[in-house]
Amino acid sequence: MSIFDSFKMFRDKSVDVTCPKCSRIAQQHTHKLRKKMTMVCPHCGHYFRGGED
Repeated sequence: MSIFDSFKMFRDKSVDVTCPKCSRIAQQHTHKLRKKMTMVCPHCGHYFRGGED
């Protein structure tokens, strides 16, 4: 394992995100939140972006 693989492990963590439609919590990758990418709720299928109200 190289040092770059170690950095990738720390970068690809998951966090709990609450769906704005069904209010259920699901795990999403942190890079999606940082880049404000569109996420899909695995429970109801609602599309939303991280950080939106």
